[in-house]
Amino acid sequence: MRLYPDGATLVSLKNILTHILQAHDFEVYEKDGVLRGEKDGAIVTVGLYDNITVKEIRAHAGYVSHEQGNHIICVLEANETAEEEARALGLTIWKRSDLETELGMAITDQIRTGNTIFKGLLEQPQAPIESHPLIIENLGTEGQPNVLKTHLTLDDVKEIAKNTIQGFKYELEFVPHYIFNYSCSYEGKDGQTVQRSGTISVNALTGKFSEWVHQPEVDTETEHVIQLEPKIDQDNAEKIAFHAIITLNTEYKEIIIERDHATIMERATYKPEMGAIVLEHQVIVMVPVWCAEGKHGVMILDGITGKVISEDYYDSH
Repeated sequence: MRLYPDGATLVSLKNILTHILQAHDFEVYEKDGVLRGEKDGAIVTVGLYDNITVKEIRAHAGYVSHEQGNHIICVLEANETAEEEARALGLTIWKRSDLETELGMAITDQIRTGNTIFKGLLEQPQAPIESHPLIIENLGTEGQPNVLKTHLTLDDVKEIAKNTIQGFKYELEFVPHYIFNYSCSYEGKDGQTVQRSGTISVNALTGKFSEWVHQPEVDTETEHVIQLEPKIDQDNAEKIAFHAIITLNTEYKEIIIERDHATIMERATYKPEMGAIVLEHQVIVMVPVWCAEGKHGVMILDGITGKVISEDYYDSH
């Protein structure tokens, strides 16, 4: 279902996409309900949806098929069938997490130097990196938890909130996170042994996990910051970390089987076993988080990446 111009969600979503395109130096305009960006002969189109069906994906693909360029569907919710159909038709799907990452990079001005999802559409793709650098050695483990420096300023937060919730109240807090370096191995979908390593963070308040690929910077001026106490202990954090590692390193492969004059498609799963995962160098760090309250809702942002962690829009009706 396409969001029409009188929808509050479309207005904020369109503003965010406009900001991202402009951060990439695109000239942005709207035509027939589709957002467009042009720069140096390159064209990007963005269709905005709250959720989408396979039929709507095919219709959108038909609408943009006559144009040379990169065609994106930005959708808050999309099932796996819809995503696969979009990719088969040459469309790029942006879901909420992709949009939040791009917005954070744009706001923190890393977009011109960082390796963003959007840049990947415009540049020659690089070979995939199997492992991320281990970063915990740089944090230290002695004394009080290290407080990480925020790269998202108050002005940045106000700019984001202005375009979404019309913010009027802002507060910076520091949330405890358990940090684990890990390594694992498993048989991949091509039959080869896959070796991977990286860094996992577990929010000590909510239990949510994420993979860290950025290099954190420790803040030395932390006398007056608000530090929240952990609600999850280390044992439970380790269990969450194991689950996170398996989830982040799971591969799928569609297998076609001919059986009794019928063609059956099955999905095979390839992932590391618990015994093949090594956790090491567990530490606790305090991650800066901005809380913004506005006329149209509340928003929580990661102070390091600029990513929107959560948002809650008030019902305007």
